[in-house]
Amino acid sequence: MTKSPSGRRVRPAALAVLLAAFTAPATGTASAQGASVNVSPSTADPDYATIVQLRGTGFQSVQGGHGGVYVLFGWVSNPAGGWQPSQGGGAGSTYRYVQDTEARDNNGFQRYLAFPGSDTESSANGVVNPDGTWQAQLVIPGARFRAVDRAGNTTQVDCTRVQCGVITIGAHGVVNPANETFTPVTFAVPRREPAAPPPSRQSPPATTTTTAPAPKPSVEAATTQTRAGERIEVTGTGFTPGENVAVTLHSDPVSLPPARAGDDGRFTYTATIPEHVAEGVHRLVFTGERSTVETSVELTVRAAARTSPSSPSAETPAQAQVQGEKGNALLVALLVGGAVLLVVAAVAVVLRLRRRVRDIEGNDT
Repeated sequence: MTKSPSGRRVRPAALAVLLAAFTAPATGTASAQGASVNVSPSTADPDYATIVQLRGTGFQSVQGGHGGVYVLFGWVSNPAGGWQPSQGGGAGSTYRYVQDTEARDNNGFQRYLAFPGSDTESSANGVVNPDGTWQAQLVIPGARFRAVDRAGNTTQVDCTRVQCGVITIGAHGVVNPANETFTPVTFAVPRREPAAPPPSRQSPPATTTTTAPAPKPSVEAATTQTRAGERIEVTGTGFTPGENVAVTLHSDPVSLPPARAGDDGRFTYTATIPEHVAEGVHRLVFTGERSTVETSVELTVRAAARTSPSSPSAETPAQAQVQGEKGNALLVALLVGGAVLLVVAAVAVVLRLRRRVRDIEGNDT
């Protein structure tokens, strides 16, 4: 049994509730009552990138709280539960996801939603509204991707063999079971529009007209020399008006966000070369979704520019989780150390008072 601040004795269970009341944040929260994510479309192309629209409901929103929600695409070991960081799960072991940079304008494979008024809201792709709702756009690169664990080991994930989907977890190392969800996504080749039937033999002969041949698709890069991690602008012509154009970096295939042809069959596209791409000659391949035409441009990629050792590096959700655990452990150690110092100081004061009382009593005698 332990005494409460009012002097009453309380049981351990009640003590836990009491401590939670003292340590709870002063800001208001909207508690999640069954967080869920709607994915539209819920079926993605296995071979090309698919852009999906996401809407979350029932999430916990902490006004002014640090962190928020990471939105990822990947695989979990057990969709029914047990993969979550709050239950001891970790990136690379119980869940794997498509890596992307932490920048706000990354390739779209990963999204970050901040709490309203958070110190990181300026770098987020949106916020978790006070009513627990949010919206975001996510790029699914296809049914196959490579995932990297905390030790740097690479694993190939094939979503045609295992169940993949949209993952949400607490961001910046703040583990939050209320905001951990997994929404399955299926893969299927989209239906193609059938070709027009040939003219009937009984039809009268059509008038012969001369039309200019359709231009062949082509792409041109602003420069053929670049570095890993840098951006390069590419213009394309000759595609079917309004069609999506899949973008893939070869020779080791890496799916990039798709381009979209305008009404004139042209597009201007900015490609971000991934930082892990090896030095050498590579190809950016552009494939029309409806026309199925394919064309490419050759690039010479050099190693990524070295950054200053003092500059902060972007942290992945897995690294953020580890840093958050270390920060929690450090906080506990500081609190315990502070408590010990207070006890030592109190004992010193009591001993000094006792010594002074003995001195006074000795003088009186």
